[in-house]
Amino acid sequence: MTHPLTWHHDVSRQAKFLACAMRLTLKPTLRVWPLTDGGIKAIGHFDRAVDRLPKPKRVTIEQVTLGGVPCEKTTHPRIATGSLDGATVLYFHGGGFVFCGLATHRSACATFAARAGVPVYSVEYRQIPYGGIGTSIADAMVSYRAALDVVADPSKIIVAGDSAGGYLAMKVAELAVLEGLTPPAAVIGFSPLLNLDLKSHPPKFMKKDAYLPMKQVLALEDRWMNGPDAIPGSSSPIDVDPSIFPPVFLSTAEYELMRPDVEAMTAKLVDAGRTVETHVWKGQVHAFPVLAGAIPEARALLDLAVAFAARNL
Repeated sequence: MTHPLTWHHDVSRQAKFLACAMRLTLKPTLRVWPLTDGGIKAIGHFDRAVDRLPKPKRVTIEQVTLGGVPCEKTTHPRIATGSLDGATVLYFHGGGFVFCGLATHRSACATFAARAGVPVYSVEYRQIPYGGIGTSIADAMVSYRAALDVVADPSKIIVAGDSAGGYLAMKVAELAVLEGLTPPAAVIGFSPLLNLDLKSHPPKFMKKDAYLPMKQVLALEDRWMNGPDAIPGSSSPIDVDPSIFPPVFLSTAEYELMRPDVEAMTAKLVDAGRTVETHVWKGQVHAFPVLAGAIPEARALLDLAVAFAARNL
């Protein structure tokens, strides 16, 4: 069977400018940013700064909780029909388990809600220094269990996320099966973290990454594992039995840390006879769908993810 991996070669002017700007400004800043508790708390101010920006238009955003975990529920006046009728997206933001939050991913979730015509719950799970990855997983599972009780159709929950959030989406799919819960209907991962053994990644994919400095990313590994909660199940989704996963949609930039594992995960899912669709984009940055308000490629990828969900629910 041919692996369902599609390359996208066209790069917009907006995307070229953004990648260049990040390489010149964000990457040097992250390279020297201290990963102490104080440094991590300080970088958390970024989400609060973004929160002061105007909210997305033509959507309704509500502050809610799922099992006590803070969330934003975003809805659009257009209601999905067909297979997406009654569906819900549970979205986990990225940020390496140290920063970003509801505000940084509000535009992407609003675009997702508008294009899919379904409610999108963005989950504010705990991050370092308030817990390690195990704590983030615990919050993700609490929110998923609660969602099963409140959404229109619990058999149509799509778990989605970018980067670290993509890791959480895959973990929810794994743990739902292990716990005997109604499993997610699909998983969507944008540049998902699939392997916690970061030292196993070929360095050539990081050298051209627009904003992730390898040294700092590797330094996060110890912080990830030092929380009060153990990681249930497998520590890395790439090591999970692929037969347990529902239909999976994956994407990656050409040059970024996650690409080798995204391609390896695609191959494992295909070999297990699972439904998977993967997209590799030239000229883009890590987790670029978050930039749905800035670059057309992000909106195009969200459309592809919605179409995948519609075909497979």
